[in-house]
Amino acid sequence: MPAQIVCISANPALDRRVRLPALKLGEVNRATGAESFGGGKAAHVAMAAQALGSRASWIGFLGGSPGEECAAKLRGLGLEVIPISSESPTRLNLEILHGENQVTEILEPGGAPGRAAMDEMTRTLIEGLRTKWKGAPVAISGSMPAGMPGNFFASLIHAAQSAAQSADKSAVQSEQSLIFLDTSGDALRASLNARPTLVKINRNEAGSLLNAHIATSADALSAARQIIKLGAQSAAITLGAEGIVWLEKRAGPAWLAKRPKIKPTSTVGSGDTTLAGLIIAMQRGFTGEVAIRFATACGAANCLAPIPGAIQSKDVEVLLNEVKVTALT
Repeated sequence: MPAQIVCISANPALDRRVRLPALKLGEVNRATGAESFGGGKAAHVAMAAQALGSRASWIGFLGGSPGEECAAKLRGLGLEVIPISSESPTRLNLEILHGENQVTEILEPGGAPGRAAMDEMTRTLIEGLRTKWKGAPVAISGSMPAGMPGNFFASLIHAAQSAAQSADKSAVQSEQSLIFLDTSGDALRASLNARPTLVKINRNEAGSLLNAHIATSADALSAARQIIKLGAQSAAITLGAEGIVWLEKRAGPAWLAKRPKIKPTSTVGSGDTTLAGLIIAMQRGFTGEVAIRFATACGAANCLAPIPGAIQSKDVEVLLNEVKVTALT
């Protein structure tokens, strides 16, 4: 039976991708092509995990007709979609592909789902982890819309950590889920004390968290150490084309992995598919160089995907040997 992964989104989106020969500000721009798909970081993680052979369940706040379309698009990809009804309509995001491999994104902020919806998501997660998803890793990815409490992700982490305990509190915590977090701002800051298994963020998010400028892999390693001191058990920081730095745990080891040079269709979702790769690697018992090589190949495969997150396992296999991994001290 395939391994299971649970992906949570507090701020999903219906994504719209348009293609232009060139983007001209202040003028009429006529697209040469357009398509829409269910989006958001958690959706990309789920899509990539499923492409790698896992069963992916996606839980997200959805509202209005955009939410219905988003759910339909995700189900069309074979994902188990568990919608939590939101008081606010699902946001719309625009990805513009223009010029020579240039991407411009316009992201709506999204609206708060309401207290009842937040409670329902927590209950759904706990019940699932006590039954059909027992022991499955949980990925909490993406932003929170304005109006939600900053500690909501922290509360989800605590809920997932405690879900292995049966209702009568007599069960042994032998099937506790690993918790993976990719968010930013107040949600990130408030979640670290909950001790997620791994935090994966980009250099800008890490810099904002720590009030630091992260220019080099050495800067990223220093930031990863600080993130672990703040509560995370493991930390990975993406540096775009310069690679990813991963500190496995407080005492190390630490790694820098760089993807091969490829001509991307779009890099949107590459950080999310990298996270999916780390999750799957840990599910398979990979550690160290093997795990970060696999995750980086997943991120690179996203650059070749037709839509964000829709990687192909054959691309991952081809790219594996082209990833350069260096041990950091």
